[in-house]
Formats: sequence, structure tokens, C-alpha cells
Amino acid sequence: MNTSTNTHQPSASRRSLMTTLLSTPRVIAAPRTRAVVTGLIVVGALLTAASGVIHLYLWGEDNGYRQIPTIGPLFLAQAIVAILLALVLLGTRWLAAVVAAAGLLIGTAAGLLISIEVGMFGFQETWYAPWVKTSFAEELAGGIVLLIAAWPLVRPRR
Repeated sequence: MNTSTNTHQPSASRRSLMTTLLSTPRVIAAPRTRAVVTGLIVVGALLTAASGVIHLYLWGEDNGYRQIPTIGPLFLAQAIVAILLALVLLGTRWLAAVVAAAGLLIGTAAGLLISIEVGMFGFQETWYAPWVKTSFAEELAGGIVLLIAAWPLVRPRR
């Protein structure tokens, strides 16, 4: 008779994934690299918040984007999520928050580009609209800064 005991423990890869997603600059052994990554995260959080503020401003102004079906609610949602994500990013500095903010910024820039080049939800944006070039540049810059900050968190060297 075989009497084996199954202790059902989470797999090492799942634990490793959670550990990685919740890693902060503290996992980086080199003080200079840790400081640079922390600085990049702060800059990325500020750019994420700026994107949210721009979207909130454009949504809220008279004759603003709130009047455009589908686009208006998306502007408001982007503003709220960006500001909240920036706060989470500043508060935790978790890799998961860094990647989420980078994804939001790059996704927002991609959405803007699609809206300009082919249109989206029956609306076509133009490069000459207020804040378009500024928001596109800061969203791309923020996404890139956060992706650069994420790399040492994914591959820390002890």
C-alpha cells in the first residue's frame, strides 16, 4: 500500500513570480543603481500623473472631450486611473505598478496615434489639437523611463 502525503504547496515559479512582481528597488544591491532606479520611478510616476491631469483638463474644459461619445468617458477613465496609478507607484515602487504605469502610458500614446492616423470610435484627432503633441511626447517618455526602471527590478544583481 502506497501512503504518500500531498502537502500541496504553491509552486516555486508562482512564488517567484509574485516575489518578482512585488520587488522594489531594495532588491538592487548597488546603491547607485538603486538610487537611479528609484529616481526613474519617481519621474515615471510624475509623468503618469501629468498624463492623467492633461486628460482630466481636456475632459473638463468647456466644449471638451466629455462631449464626444465613448472618447469622453475614456478620457475621464484614463485620468482617474493614471492619477491613482501614479500614487500607487510612488507609494509602493513595486515592479507590478511600474509595468502597469508603463503600459498605461504607452497604450494611451498608441491610442492617440491611432485616433490621429485612422480614427477611433467615430472620432478622428489631429496633431494640431491642444495638448496633443505634449501629451504624446510625455506619455512616450514616461513609458520608456518606466520600462528602463523595470529592467533592474526584473533582473536584480545581488
